[in-house]
Amino acid sequence: MNRLAIAAIAASCVLTAACAKEAPPAAAVTEADAAKLADAMVATWESKDAAKIKALYAPGVVAFDYALGPLETDRATFDKAQDVFAAAQIDTEEQVARKIQLLDADTFIVSGVWNGTSKAKPENNGLVRCTDVFQKDAKGGWSIVNEHCSQMPKAT
Repeated sequence: MNRLAIAAIAASCVLTAACAKEAPPAAAVTEADAAKLADAMVATWESKDAAKIKALYAPGVVAFDYALGPLETDRATFDKAQDVFAAAQIDTEEQVARKIQLLDADTFIVSGVWNGTSKAKPENNGLVRCTDVFQKDAKGGWSIVNEHCSQMPKAT
């Protein structure tokens, strides 16, 4: 082999090695970061602003809504449920219990119980339990990709 061919092979190996390097791992979500996002979620629920509430959720969200029975996989149906939630006029969502589980750098779960109260519509007062799965999107934003909410069973 001549020197030119050896140099070309060496350069190719160096370039291949440089391209094969993995991108640095994404910074893992911390429990403090997840707690801030969970607090912001609750504040948005309390805003009574349907558009802001809908913006919490990924376009392909899958959910069980506490007020509606069936599994919601259609975004238009999900959005109607959020309109109903905003119209419920919940003023406060007092956190009774909450657990955050960090799954990986881009995913965490918030499970909790909240006591919702409404001055305008006291018939909507009550305990609700929810599990929300947050996922980071390609742009670095966080949204809820799965939610399961239900009313707390009455003590017997």
